[in-house]
Amino acid sequence: MTARLKQQNWNLVMSKKRLFSILIACLAVIPAYTKGLEVWGKPYTEIRSFNNLVPDGFYTVAITEQHGQILDTQNWRITVRLNGNIVSAWENKVFPSNKIGLVLTSTSGQPSSNIPSVNDISLTYPVMLNGTQEVELINGTNARLTNKVGGTYNYMQFLLNFQLFVMGGGYLSVLDADNPIPGGISHLAYLAPIEFKLYIDGEVFSYPLNYDILHVFPLSTTQSYSILVDPVNVDLEFNTVADYINGKNETYTNALTVQSYVDYQLRVSSIYPNFSSASGSTLPLDIVRLQLSDNNQTTTPKAITETMVTLITGASTGSNTKKYNMIFSTGADDSRLFNLPSQLYSTDLLFEITPQ
Repeated sequence: MTARLKQQNWNLVMSKKRLFSILIACLAVIPAYTKGLEVWGKPYTEIRSFNNLVPDGFYTVAITEQHGQILDTQNWRITVRLNGNIVSAWENKVFPSNKIGLVLTSTSGQPSSNIPSVNDISLTYPVMLNGTQEVELINGTNARLTNKVGGTYNYMQFLLNFQLFVMGGGYLSVLDADNPIPGGISHLAYLAPIEFKLYIDGEVFSYPLNYDILHVFPLSTTQSYSILVDPVNVDLEFNTVADYINGKNETYTNALTVQSYVDYQLRVSSIYPNFSSASGSTLPLDIVRLQLSDNNQTTTPKAITETMVTLITGASTGSNTKKYNMIFSTGADDSRLFNLPSQLYSTDLLFEITPQ
C-alpha cells in the first residue's frame, strides 16, 4: 500500500503585491518496538501407537529485549491458537485439535540470573489446543521479567521450551492413511496453521507458522488386544427371604482376562433390552450391577444396560495378561423382584475392549 500525504498551501495575503505561503506539515510518529517474539524448533511428532505421546517434537518460544531498554514487568502472557484446521497433506483428513497440547519442559536464556523457572509459571500442563480459540500458554503473573542486572539494563533473551503432546486413544485408528501414499511415503503428514502471541505491557507481538506438525504411521489393530471371559454362564439365585431383603452378590474370580499392547478400556452391554423368561415375563436390566476388581482396586458397580458402559480403563499389558474378578450383584429390598413367577430370567452380555 502506498501512503500519500496531501500537502495543502494556505495563502495569507499581506498586500496586493506580496504573497506568502505557509505550509502545514503533518508528522506521523511510529512507535519503535524494542521487544521481540520468535519461535523455532522441530515441531512435528511421529504417531506409531494408540498411547499418549510426549515425543521429541518441540517448540522454543523466545522473548527478547534490547540492551539499554528497560524491561521490568509481571504483566505478560503468551497464547496459542490455530488459524484453521489441522489437515493431512493427502486424503484431506482433519486431526481433532483438542487432542493436541503443549507441555512446558524447561526455560533458559540470558541474563541467566533473571530467567524465571518452570515452577514460576502458574498453569497446569499440557495446555490443549481449542481450534481457532486463543488459549493461555503462559501466565506471567508470578514470573517477573527484567533485564536489569546491577545498574545496567542488558540484552535479554528468555527461552521457553515446549514439547508437543498428543492424546492417545481409539480415535487415531481412522487418522492414518487409508490408501498407499504416492512416492512410497509411509506416513500421513498433518499441517497446522498455528499462531503464538505475546502480550506484554500493552504491546502485542504475533508469530504465525504453518507447520508440518504430525506424522501418523499405519496403526494396525490386528492382534493388538484381546479379551477372554470365563465362566460362560453367571447365576444369581434367589432361594430365601434374606436373598430378597439383602440382595445377592456373586464373585467370579479371575473371570476376565485382558492382553493388550495399548492402553485400553473395558465395556459391557446387554444384547437384549430386558431379562426375559421362557414364558415371556421380563425384568429391567438395571436390576443387576457389575463391577471388576483386582489386587489393587474395586470399581464402582455399574448397572447393566442395552448400551455400552465402561467398567474400567487400564494400561498396556504388553505381552503379559491382566486378570479381573467379576462381581455381579442386586440391590437390597428391590421391590421389582417381589411377587414374580419363579422362573429363569436371562440375557446375553457383550464385553468389548477398545484402545483408550
